[in-house]
Amino acid sequence: MMSWFHPGTRSGNARNHASPADIVACFRFEGGLLHKLAFLITADQSTAKEAVATACQITLQGDSPFCDWLLEWAKVVTITTAISLHREAIRACEPLYKGRQCPHVEHSSQFDDDRREARLALLLQMDAQQIFTELDRLCRAILVLRVASRSSIQDCSLRLNASRATVLVANCHAMTWLDHSRITAASE
Repeated sequence: MMSWFHPGTRSGNARNHASPADIVACFRFEGGLLHKLAFLITADQSTAKEAVATACQITLQGDSPFCDWLLEWAKVVTITTAISLHREAIRACEPLYKGRQCPHVEHSSQFDDDRREARLALLLQMDAQQIFTELDRLCRAILVLRVASRSSIQDCSLRLNASRATVLVANCHAMTWLDHSRITAASE
């Protein structure tokens, strides 16, 4: 038996896992945030609402996440559900990026927490209709994955079932757009 393994610690770990009441409370109290993330992907209020409700049910029926990770878990499950509800429409954007390249090395790296939080805050305060007008579904899905759930380029590629090359170029477009929006917002 390994010294770090103690069969009696399981009950202690159970206290660190979110209870069903914790899960419901998280989805209720963070419902606005979760709905906005789903809405940015789907561009449809009722589908976004469905994504949040389904994500809550999935979380309640699955293995309970740790309390400290509950909001991050809720965001990931909500985003994943919204993507699954619009997967074909998102993938239909893939040909727009064929043969294009991203010249920005920094776009493929992860954001530090402060930069990511600032970008997420900016994205959440922006007018959704402007975002829908200026970014296609693929860019929006990648943008939400990257800033709301810390997804890597490879993770985006896997979650969206899109080629890495396509995700890199769509990410470039989305990040360039977001940086331009940040600069514009700062100068106002």
